[in-house]
Amino acid sequence: MFWKRMLTWRRRSARLPRLRTAAYLMALLVAVCALEGCFFFRTKPDARPQEMASRLSPGMSAEEVLELVGPPQRRGQNLFDKRKEYWIYEFSKEAPKKKRRSRESNGTAPETVLASELQLLFERGKLVNWNVVPYDE
Repeated sequence: MFWKRMLTWRRRSARLPRLRTAAYLMALLVAVCALEGCFFFRTKPDARPQEMASRLSPGMSAEEVLELVGPPQRRGQNLFDKRKEYWIYEFSKEAPKKKRRSRESNGTAPETVLASELQLLFERGKLVNWNVVPYDE
């Protein structure tokens, strides 16, 4: 009786590393599949801000930027340093409207959402820095 229990224990202990290895491999497979889904279903970045930023070069005057890119949607000035000015160009895209349960909804018309923005920094009238900021939903 004792020997039978001992033999079954040895068999079980021999199978334990295999089960652990199989469980680790299964967990790794699930993690890779989840991450792969995130990678392949990303949206493409908007090319318009990148194309506008490629035209810019440091040291350009505000007039040169206006000719190349056009007027900004928003302008701002630094509160602490009046020599710095910010210009912001916004880029929007159409996204399907989320369904809400209300009486005022009129179908599933697409709504406009902010996709990205191009931020320019001027110091003393010269372009110093710029940045393209994408917005994820």
